[in-house]
Amino acid sequence: MISGTRFRLDLEITRQSRLATEIARAQAEIATGKRILAPSDDAAGFARVSEIERAEGKEETWLRNIDTASALATRSDTILTSAASSVDRAKELMLRAASGTLSASDRSIIANELRAIAEEIAALRETRDPRGEPLFRTNGELEVPVSAGVRVAPVATRASIFDAPADIVAIVNAAAAAADEPDPATRAAATKTSLEDLDEAIDQIASARQDQGVRAGRLDKLRDLLKDSGLQLIEQRTAIEGADITEVIARIESKTLNLKAAQAIFARVNQTSLFDLIR
Repeated sequence: MISGTRFRLDLEITRQSRLATEIARAQAEIATGKRILAPSDDAAGFARVSEIERAEGKEETWLRNIDTASALATRSDTILTSAASSVDRAKELMLRAASGTLSASDRSIIANELRAIAEEIAALRETRDPRGEPLFRTNGELEVPVSAGVRVAPVATRASIFDAPADIVAIVNAAAAAADEPDPATRAAATKTSLEDLDEAIDQIASARQDQGVRAGRLDKLRDLLKDSGLQLIEQRTAIEGADITEVIARIESKTLNLKAAQAIFARVNQTSLFDLIR
C-alpha cells in the first residue's frame, strides 16, 4: 500500500516537473520570439532557418562591401568635381592669355597660376583612399564583390580619367609654357593648340564624371536589391521559426493553472499521516 502510494507520488512529481519545464519552454519562446529553439523541435524547419541565416550573413557582407564601394565612388566624384573646376579655370586663363593685349608680366602671372593648377590636378590624380591605397589605380580597377558572382568597380583607373586619351597635367603645363612664350608667333600657335587641348581635357573630365555617376547609380540599385532581399529572408525565417505569441501566452496560462492546481492537491495529499496511508 505504501509502495503504491509512493509510486503515485513519484508520478505526480514527474507530471508537475514536466509542466514546469513546458512553462519554462514557452517563456523562452516569448523571450526569443522563436518556436524552434533546437533541431529536435523541427528538423526540416531548423535546417531551412540555418540556410536562411547563411544567406543573410552573405548579404550583410555584400552590403558592407557596397557601402565601402559607395564611399570610394563618392570620394572619386568629389575629386573629379575639383578637377573639372581646375580645368575650367585653366581654360579661362588661356582665353585671357590669347587676347594679345597682356604684358609679359601679366602672362607670367597667368603661367604661374596654370602651373599651380597642373600641380593641383597632379595631386588630385594621386589621391589615396581611407586604406592608404591609390583611389585611382594604375594596375586595373578595384573590383568589389557585391553579390553572388557579381563584382563592381566603384572607381575608374587613373589612366582613363587623367592620362588618356589626353594627359591633363601635361596639357595644363603646356598651356603655362604657351602663355609664357616670348615670341608672339610661336605663342599664338601654342596658345591655339593649348585651347584645343584644354577643350579635350574638359570633355575627358566630363565623361569621367558621367561614368562615375553611372557607377554610383549601379551601387545604389544593388543596395536596394539586397535590402529587399534581406526583408524577404526575414519574412521567410519568421514564418518558419516565429512563435505565435498569443498562442504561447494562452499555453502558459493554461499550464500554470494546471500546475497550481496539481501543487495544491499534492500539498493536501501530503498532509495525511502515516496512519492514514496504511489504512
